This record gives sequence, C-alpha cells and structure tokens, in this order.
Amino acid sequence: MMFAYKFFYVWLLPPAIFLLLLIFLAWRLGKKFPQPAIFVWLTVFLLYFSSVWPVAELLLRPLEYKYVLPQAMKADAIVLLGGGIMADVPLPPGWTGQVGDAPTQRLLAAYALHRRNGWPILISGGEVWAGYGAEAAVMRDILVDLGMPPDKVFLENKSVNTRQNAEMTAELLRRHGWKRPVLVTSAFHMLRSVEEFRRAGVAVTPYPVGYYASRQHHWTMLSVVPSASALQGTAIALKEYMGLAALQLR
Repeated sequence: MMFAYKFFYVWLLPPAIFLLLLIFLAWRLGKKFPQPAIFVWLTVFLLYFSSVWPVAELLLRPLEYKYVLPQAMKADAIVLLGGGIMADVPLPPGWTGQVGDAPTQRLLAAYALHRRNGWPILISGGEVWAGYGAEAAVMRDILVDLGMPPDKVFLENKSVNTRQNAEMTAELLRRHGWKRPVLVTSAFHMLRSVEEFRRAGVAVTPYPVGYYASRQHHWTMLSVVPSASALQGTAIALKEYMGLAALQLR
C-alpha cells in the first residue's frame, strides 16, 4: 500500500504533473492543429526521459565512476572545492552561511580525512553571488566549529569557477610547498576538476564523494515515474558534459 501510495502521489508533483498537462494539451491540439501537437509531443518526450532515474544514472555513471575512491594515499594536503552556500538563513553561532547539499558531502569527507591523517585543508571558493560571502570562509567556519584547528585550514577565497579553483589553488600549493594534494569534490564533478588541475600544473589524488548514481541498478516502478530528483541528476550531468566540452574547446 505504501508503494502504491508513493507511485500515485508522485504524479501530482512537478515535473510529472506538468507531463500530464502537456499530454492532455497535445491530445487536444492533435484534433485541429497537428503540427503544434507534434512539438508538444516532442516536449513530452524530452521532459519525460530527462526526469527518470534510468536516464539520469546513464548520464551520471561515466562521470562518477571514472575514478576509484582510494583507500591508501601518500599526501601532504587536502584541497576542498566549494559548491554553493546560502547566507540569509538561520545559522548556528559562529557560522556565516549554510553549505549546499553537494558541498556538505565534500566538507564531511575532507574533515574525516584530516581527522585520520592530520593533513591541512586548503578550501577553494570565492563569492559567486553578491552578498553571500566567500564559500571558502563559510566552510572554514564550519570546520573550526567541528573542532578542526584554525591553523590547519587555509583559504583560497577569490575563485568563482572550477578553472579558477585550479589556477588559484595551484599557486597556493606551490607557496606552501605541498606537492601531493588530495582533491575532494563531488563524484560528478571530479573528471572536469582533475583535468583543470592538470592544466594548472598540479597532479592530484582524486577523492570523489557524494554519489548520485549507485554502482549497480536498483530500479523499481518509481524509477520510471518522472521526479524532480532525477531531473536534477540529469541537469547536473549535462552541465558537466558541457563544461568538459568547453574545456576541450578552450
């Protein structure tokens, strides 16, 4: 009963409800205006396949499983990439912002690596949106509040994209004499990040975290029902592929 309940109520939520409305519109148009109806049916097709998990995972898996999570590493520093914050929300004392879903996974992994190995963390991320503050500063405050020594946290708080993350972080790594950094970022973002750091002259050990796609298929009937989470996964993957294409053209 619970499964049936979830299967039916999800059709009342975006994007599934919009698909139903578009199907109704295409059916009505098809009687008198067949050419516009074809365009609507094409929109239905694209929206549906963008919003189901089999397609999202098909796009995400080549990005997320390019690199294997290392179990043993020889390193001297951790590079942590930012990935989105919120400022105008209630915050615990000492915090200057809220970290988004993806960078939260990055922050936790970097903190765990520091606790196990004692490596310093170099956080990279500037103020992408005016008034939000630098991502690196927000993440630094959270790490210190968790108990990390402030003198073990270093900031690169000027970059606003992955290319600048790599170029500005490379300069700081050389300044501090760190030659074997572990790069912590989301699994979907790792392929492009490693290439950007390579072009900046830095060989990193990839440490991907925050997976969206599991290693094996675990699909149910709900997997073929359009969902906002699957649409987000598709959008994330397409953004990375566009970024990789732009990197190759650069």
